[in-house]
Amino acid sequence: MDDASLYVVGRRAVHEALEAGTSLAKILIAYGADDTTMAALRMAAKRSGVHVAVMDRRKFNELELSLGLARNDAQGVLALRSTSQAMTLEDLVDGALELERHPILVALDGLTDPHNIGAIARSAECAGARGLIMPIRYSAPITPAAIKASAGALEHLPVARVNRISDTIKYVRSRGIRVVGSAVPAPYSYDEDVWQGPVLIVIGNEGEGLHPRVQELCDAVVQIPMIGRVGSLNASVASGILLFEAARQRRKNR
Repeated sequence: MDDASLYVVGRRAVHEALEAGTSLAKILIAYGADDTTMAALRMAAKRSGVHVAVMDRRKFNELELSLGLARNDAQGVLALRSTSQAMTLEDLVDGALELERHPILVALDGLTDPHNIGAIARSAECAGARGLIMPIRYSAPITPAAIKASAGALEHLPVARVNRISDTIKYVRSRGIRVVGSAVPAPYSYDEDVWQGPVLIVIGNEGEGLHPRVQELCDAVVQIPMIGRVGSLNASVASGILLFEAARQRRKNR
C-alpha cells in the first residue's frame, strides 16, 4: 500500500469511514478548521473510539502536497487508516454471494485515472454493487483523489486487488457469475437482456478499452450507442450507465 492510500481525505469521506466502521488509527484536523461540521465529526470519532489530533496548519498543508493533493483538497481533515491485509478475491466473491443471490460486481481492466476509479466506485455503490476488483499492476492505486471522488463509497464497497483480470474472469465464471464487458464495437446493446443472475461488469482502460484477451473471456460484450460525433464516453460515465441498467433490469424482473 502506498503512502497516499493510507489516508482518507475530506470531511465527507472521513465521516463515511467512521459510519462504515473503517479501522482508523487517528484523525488529523488542521488548526483553525473547527466549525459545526467538524464538531459533528469529532463526536462521531469519539463514539468510534478514534483519536483526533490537531495539526499545525503549515504541516498539514505540507502533508497534503506530499500526498499529491492540492491545498485545501482535504478540507482540513485527513484520517490515517489502520494497516490491514487487503481482501482476497475469494473472500470478496464469497461475501457478495452470501449477501445476495444475484450480486453485481465490477472489475476495472487497467484504469489509470484515480478520479475515474473513485467515480466508478461511487456509481457502483449507489447501484447496489457488492464489490470492486482491480489489478495490482497497470492500474492506479486507491489514492486520496480516488477516495474523494468516490464521495465515501470506497468506505462501504469491498475492494480486492488481483494479479490478472483474465484469471479473475475465469474464477468468477467457475462460481456461476456471468461476465459482461463493455467495448466499441460490440455484438450487444447495453440495454439488451444480458444482466440476469450474478454478474461481473468489466470496464476497460480509458484509452484502449478492454484488452482483447479479456473480451474473449466475457460471456457478453455490450456497447452504448453513440448518437453524437464523439465516439466514446468517459469510463466512469459508461460504467454508471451499465450499472444502473443492470439494476433496472433486476427491478423489472423481480
